[in-house]
Amino acid sequence: MVTIVSVLFLFIVLAGIVLVVLLGGGVVVTKNFNLKSLYLYLVCLVTLVIFITGTIFTIHRTVDLVVKDAYYYQTLEDFQQRYFVYGPEGKREESQLSQEEITQRYETYLEQENTRRQAQNIRNLAYSFSAMLVGGIFWFYHWQKIKED
Repeated sequence: MVTIVSVLFLFIVLAGIVLVVLLGGGVVVTKNFNLKSLYLYLVCLVTLVIFITGTIFTIHRTVDLVVKDAYYYQTLEDFQQRYFVYGPEGKREESQLSQEEITQRYETYLEQENTRRQAQNIRNLAYSFSAMLVGGIFWFYHWQKIKED
């Protein structure tokens, strides 16, 4: 239900913008307002939003790479639960591994999680930077076309 309402709201806002641009000739800066001008302005709007979003996420991912301890990791006590054996009555029996082996596996788990998160952050940084770059280039190109009109 929320998705339908959001899409409907977005459609109404975009329809309002198009109506203002089409009916209110004073809003448009170009002398010859036509379908091409509408296309150029809408493309500029979309690419500017892509550029801004890419910039925000690029900053966010850069901070994630610099500040490494901002994540939740499973505690050692929770990690130990994997290795406990429970009897038929639900009583916990001894673990099949020693405490040193469990601690060693937990440290390995933490290293793997750090490596995985760092790789994910680098991938996300590349995606957001490419969105910023492509959005900025497309915006600049279309804005130059608007200025030419």
